[in-house]
Amino acid sequence: MGPAEVKALHKEARSNMVPMLVNLAGVAACIATLVSGWPTGHWAWTAAVIVVLVYFQHCWMTIFHEDVHYTLYKGKWHNIRNGMIVGTLLTVPFSVYRQVHIRHHNKMNMPEDWELWPYCDPSKSLAFRRVFAFFDVFLGVWAASFIYGRIFFVKHTPITDPKTRRKIWMEYGIIVVFWATIWTWVALTGGWWLFAKIYLIPAFLVGMVQTIRKFTEHLGLPEGDPMRGARTVVTKDPIGKAFSYTSFHIATHGVHHKYPQMPHENLAKAYEMEQAEADAEAERVKAEAEGEPIPVFPSHFRAMLDMTRYLPYPGIGVNARRDRAEMNAPRTPGNPTPA
Repeated sequence: MGPAEVKALHKEARSNMVPMLVNLAGVAACIATLVSGWPTGHWAWTAAVIVVLVYFQHCWMTIFHEDVHYTLYKGKWHNIRNGMIVGTLLTVPFSVYRQVHIRHHNKMNMPEDWELWPYCDPSKSLAFRRVFAFFDVFLGVWAASFIYGRIFFVKHTPITDPKTRRKIWMEYGIIVVFWATIWTWVALTGGWWLFAKIYLIPAFLVGMVQTIRKFTEHLGLPEGDPMRGARTVVTKDPIGKAFSYTSFHIATHGVHHKYPQMPHENLAKAYEMEQAEADAEAERVKAEAEGEPIPVFPSHFRAMLDMTRYLPYPGIGVNARRDRAEMNAPRTPGNPTPA
């Protein structure tokens, strides 16, 4: 795909108002149902509504992602404002997420990729990564705040500009005040069960979904190349397209890494245009001949299924290369586990 086509796809942006409204309406409808108990308070109905709420709340992270790229709205300030609101709800300051995510794009799957710590950190043992992966999956609502916050709080932080640090402290302060107010209100009113239904239980499950999505995007992939270092989903069925649209095509991940400022609805189109060219086909054949096919999948489920084989060896980048050597090491009667 030539520069002219790439430029055109960057300009052909539609309004994000529709997927935004769908997500907001979904969250509002679910919360209204849980608060009112309509049409029934039966546990099965409550559980079903919470599952739907989890999906739409998970999409807040993809909205946050669009904000940090300044692609949700045309105006930069609108993205920052919206990102600060969403970041407060997610307990991750917008400025922290932007600092981490910029490095994720510049150093994808490398030791300097703060977003994929500790899985890409060669100083972290396989045992540590296994324990942390358990924490990351089952307590993801807190793991995300910890992973992103590291870049600001560690001694060797790359964020040294005083102005940036003051802004981040301000955003953390807003988060503390907001959530202290919420928790105080719940404690004073005794609305714990309602709070659990509309926030605590969904937040716990959203954390799990977010971690599984992150793993699906990168776990077990040794390369830093955009298309080889990220699993990409290009779906054709209507249901898959609906999920992709409402989640801002975050699963078309390798193409996004290749063109980070491209409007999300054009990512699949960009992939299809590249595949129509001879050099893209030659690259695919070469990759398969080298035993490392480009990880593109026709559905979210197929991509997730491919990821699951690496769960016992949660590594990315250099750690993935080491882990693969261990996974493929011969087993003998005297040495049943890989060396």
